Amino acid sequence: MIDVDVKDIKKLTDNLKQVHKNAFPKTLWYTLNSMAKEASLNGKENIAKSFILRNKYIQGSVGYNSKKSFNISSMESCAGQFAVYKGKHTGQLEKQEFGKSVIAKGKYTFAATPSARGGNYSKTIRKRNFLNSLGVKNLSDFVQYPTKDSSKQAAQAQAFSIRNKKKINVLLTNRKGQKGIYTVSKRSVSLLYDLRNKKTNIKRTQWLKPASDKAAAQAERIYMVEAQKRMDREISKGFQRA
Repeated sequence: MIDVDVKDIKKLTDNLKQVHKNAFPKTLWYTLNSMAKEASLNGKENIAKSFILRNKYIQGSVGYNSKKSFNISSMESCAGQFAVYKGKHTGQLEKQEFGKSVIAKGKYTFAATPSARGGNYSKTIRKRNFLNSLGVKNLSDFVQYPTKDSSKQAAQAQAFSIRNKKKINVLLTNRKGQKGIYTVSKRSVSLLYDLRNKKTNIKRTQWLKPASDKAAAQAERIYMVEAQKRMDREISKGFQRA
């Protein structure tokens, strides 16, 4: 946080209240606006660093708005993703911020990704297309002598991975009867996507909180800048009237 002399803030505030009855409320409103704008800009930078973006839609859906008022208690400025952007309902970034889940509808399933890459969560793909895109149809695609015993499929796939010295994505059923797509390496067999479950947990990736915290840390400096601007304007108005 930037250190600002409290005495300077108090003196400038007193001057604002004396120069015009609306000078101080306007200063507070512009301060909140500037902080919200700062948070939205920082948020966009965080999005670019945290996610792989297909287009400019996600960053474009982030901004700020405010409720102008001369009543200090009712002033409000908000930063974040707009609820509706270009005629479309949003919500992708809220799921990222809090690590929420997305649930597929009907016969559709979500691509298995650790975090969102932007775009719309309703854009899903059919299961058969998802499997084909991985080159996965049967265990025999990866193992020369596939077993029909589901309890041994994982071990056999791992043996294949070790022999071929490569990591693979394979469709199999583990010992617990959990059917899905697994990432298999010589050291582990980990579930990549559960085909029985249409719910996908999104990895929590905060982009807004760090941005808002950074803006809040600049509050005193921003207030001083806006207060000085307002003082200059009010003084200039006084000269014009004179």
